[in-house]
Amino acid sequence: MTINEMARQFSNSLRGRYIIGQALHIAIGELKKVPLPHREESNIADMEFLMNELFPIYSAALQAKLTFGKGMIG
Repeated sequence: MTINEMARQFSNSLRGRYIIGQALHIAIGELKKVPLPHREESNIADMEFLMNELFPIYSAALQAKLTFGKGMIG
């Protein structure tokens, strides 16, 4: 198996989807801090779309932690 195939397989695993979701969540938060007119709204919107539709696991776990308390996310 090539490195590329391994990366694709990992990105489709539960752990990979969680990590990608976490990266998107953090990146979106940071990009929203950029002042206008330099903020790239379309990039933020595209990242939110990907996070919400393909990689929602991290956001769901974070919301559960905020709702039900600690212990769900380190």
